[in-house]
Amino acid sequence: MANASALIIHKDKILLFHRENISTIPCPDMWHLPGGGIEPGETPEQAVRRELSEEVTFVPKKLQLIYNIENKSFIFLSFVNDTEAKLFKLGPDEGQEIRFFTIDDALKLPLTPNMRLYLNEYGDVVKRWM
Repeated sequence: MANASALIIHKDKILLFHRENISTIPCPDMWHLPGGGIEPGETPEQAVRRELSEEVTFVPKKLQLIYNIENKSFIFLSFVNDTEAKLFKLGPDEGQEIRFFTIDDALKLPLTPNMRLYLNEYGDVVKRWM
């Protein structure tokens, strides 16, 4: 199944989503970008907007596609200001928590394998955007 995620940047931090600690889901109790699977009939942008609404209750107006891996994994980018950053809240029945982290602090967390790969490989690029 294809998936779509959002890299939300506020000042020098990125928004991460703490997955539920349930053994039946992939990568339980780990941190990742907010996002999820693309449902039949959805575009990647529609999917990431739906997932943001469900997981973090706020969808920034501007989302730019920055990464497309073989039409299976899509990452969108958005920069948010102080007012918008306060609008993010953990969605009902979704995960354990959400929080903004510096990349260095994020690398100390239990991250999903893909998230760790992204930050190790592209963390310097993201830091330059901040």
